[in-house]
Amino acid sequence: MVLADQSLDADPVPSQRSSGPDGDVRPVVELDALRLLERAAAAPATTAYSGTQYVTAWTVAAGRRATSRVVEVRHEPARGTTWWPGGAGVPAGAQVHEAGSPTPSLLGAGAVSLIARHYSLSTAVPDRVAGRDADVVEAHRPSSTGARQVVARFWLDQATGLVLRREVYDERGRPTRASAFIDVAVHSPHVAAPGESPDVAAPGDTAWPDSLDSAQVRRMRQHGWACPRALPGPLPLVDARRGGDEGSVLHLSYADGIASVSVFQQRGSLDEGRLSGYRRTAIGGRTVWARNEVPARAVWSAGGLVYTLVADAPQRTVDDAVAALYAEPEGGVDGQMDRLGRGLDRVASWFNPMD
Repeated sequence: MVLADQSLDADPVPSQRSSGPDGDVRPVVELDALRLLERAAAAPATTAYSGTQYVTAWTVAAGRRATSRVVEVRHEPARGTTWWPGGAGVPAGAQVHEAGSPTPSLLGAGAVSLIARHYSLSTAVPDRVAGRDADVVEAHRPSSTGARQVVARFWLDQATGLVLRREVYDERGRPTRASAFIDVAVHSPHVAAPGESPDVAAPGDTAWPDSLDSAQVRRMRQHGWACPRALPGPLPLVDARRGGDEGSVLHLSYADGIASVSVFQQRGSLDEGRLSGYRRTAIGGRTVWARNEVPARAVWSAGGLVYTLVADAPQRTVDDAVAALYAEPEGGVDGQMDRLGRGLDRVASWFNPMD
């Protein structure tokens, strides 16, 4: 069974709807594929698991290059997802990602609805990943000719719905990002004993609660902050929050359900001496500092604002986003890089793409 996207909420940026080469063509969504993705999105709220996962990103800079990481992942519905470099034991300072991301402040829908607004969805031949049976869902660009340019594939555990593997492709069908479990074990969620304190993410690791609505975002824009309604892709603005010391950091999230870009802004100038591990490069004739890792990061300053961009997206999308943000209005005065805190660790979707 298939359906068009008219049952979904209105697109917040109608004139910027993603479409295939044929123009503004509505996605066609198989109901079975949509239900599988919805089940995958709900699975982390009830399913505990642990395992070893690899993540890889390809870039075209200086030839096609891959950057990979192997990580140990442990997830408890009430505690969140913890990951650390491959090896035994949880090291001190392991990154903790809050379970169950908040509903986007500017879009009352999650990742699945975003995918269905921008891409056609269909099921494919079932497969096996890490020794487990998996359903396969494909996302492809809408087309009036019936052409199926696959943009992403999701391998979903038949027993639990968990995302076991994910691949994203460029226009030539080459992978740009991939993640998969090498091994995974599903186990019973931890149940706190009477009187036991819940083991949750530490303060500062949870999502910033100070969300902004559309009117507040407009006011931020009027006061010199860069708040475009969409970034090239197009990726609509789906969430806006303030955090850091006294709300000094603005965090904007742009996504279409497959690609995502998080932009952190604070007033000030960039202290280049503190950018360990970053390399100086040029994007669109502008100087930025980039770090080749998973996910991609870029830092720069312009118009009195320091920007930190974290992207689960192809390099071309990253470059276009930097160029678009450089073109935004200029703003203000002092700031500190460390006000971002550990906010950067909360925006990566590599280890749980439906979270």
